[in-house]
Amino acid sequence: MDITSVFTVGAIVILTVGAGVIFFHYKKRNLDKFFTQTCEMAKQVPKQKKNSFLLLIFKESLLSSKNKKATNSLANKLNNPKYLNIQLVQMSNILKDRSKVHDKTIKKALNLLSAYHTWEKAKLAKDKQIL
Repeated sequence: MDITSVFTVGAIVILTVGAGVIFFHYKKRNLDKFFTQTCEMAKQVPKQKKNSFLLLIFKESLLSSKNKKATNSLANKLNNPKYLNIQLVQMSNILKDRSKVHDKTIKKALNLLSAYHTWEKAKLAKDKQIL
């Protein structure tokens, strides 16, 4: 191998690693923004329904990003009390027995829920440390 091919391969590797770092940075930042918005919405929900509501929010956001729908449909769905109550019951059933879940979207929403809980614990610990 001559020196130009070594530099070419090195440049490609450096660009790939740089692109990966930038991708994960933006992904983390966007996820942090999403969790902050979700946290604000969850403050309006009673504590006993909080996990079901969070799972519903994560599921609906995954479905809307998957189907490329407008975010207004999520707001309309959340303003419909019948739809919201039915979905909260379904989400609580899913949370009671996670082994019955076969839908990929629900599995991703459950993973987002666990990531949210770890983010929330870290945020609370950070807030305690600041005080």
